[in-house]
Amino acid sequence: MQLTTTDLGDGLYQIDAGMQGQPERLACYLFDGPERVLVECGPSVTMHHLLDALDDLGVDDIASIVVTHIHLDHAGAAGHMAQRFPGAKIGVHSAGARHLADPTRLWESATRIYGEDGMRALWGPMEPIAEDRLLILDDGSRVPLGSGRFLDVLYTPGHAKHHIVFYDETSGGCFVGDSVGIAFPHGHFTQPVTPPPDFDPGLVVEQLRRMASLEPSFLGFAHFGRDPDATSRLAEAEERLGSWVSKVEGLARNESAIGSFRGWVLDGYRDQGYSESVIATYDANTFWPMQVAGIRRWLDRRQS
Repeated sequence: MQLTTTDLGDGLYQIDAGMQGQPERLACYLFDGPERVLVECGPSVTMHHLLDALDDLGVDDIASIVVTHIHLDHAGAAGHMAQRFPGAKIGVHSAGARHLADPTRLWESATRIYGEDGMRALWGPMEPIAEDRLLILDDGSRVPLGSGRFLDVLYTPGHAKHHIVFYDETSGGCFVGDSVGIAFPHGHFTQPVTPPPDFDPGLVVEQLRRMASLEPSFLGFAHFGRDPDATSRLAEAEERLGSWVSKVEGLARNESAIGSFRGWVLDGYRDQGYSESVIATYDANTFWPMQVAGIRRWLDRRQS
């Protein structure tokens, strides 16, 4: 497996963390300055790939490890990373902090979806983080990078109630976690991510427009990588999200609904001229039942 670390300039590196043993599944971002900051850390089961990359960069200490949200593909290794870098603070939104201090409920909730075997294979164990190691972040917080440079924090609910993004004025990068969606390289179009229980399309759109107002130079996707066409990508995300919600709203609630939705999405990509290899990448990295469930949960809440 070929994993790459990419120098993005301005003391910033994009690290392929090799999540699930595959390239281009999770990008972490390292600000290698006077106060090193790592954005995202991924699951513990593949943390060794991230640590190898940090070793190759000569990183022996980190000031802060910050996560956009507490889902296991972004923060599952946070406790292990706190042990590996004992001087680091672990930055997380206030709504997610208690789940990193005591991950029991988070683990049990995920286990209901993936099962015990799936949890071990996909994510690996979590470790609790002492409360005095947590850096509580909210809208307007700033994470110091040293020499007067900061990561500005925006609270961006919609994908999850504990989601934040980070904006770096120096590079112009906006590091978006899952708030915009997934955008894999070489096809680089944006696909929504709509899991239960917190998905809310109105909040997602509100935050997409807020990010657009920053006029970022690029979006740093967690899944996957730097995308310099931020304006088009954010507009595309809003348009596609609206079509997804409308489609699910019109589907019958039967066993064929998930397959119908998946087929509609993939056929739409074919109609737009994307190659079968690009479409297969998005298909393989989408848990379709979860996407439908999240939209339906929001529709039910709206009706009630």
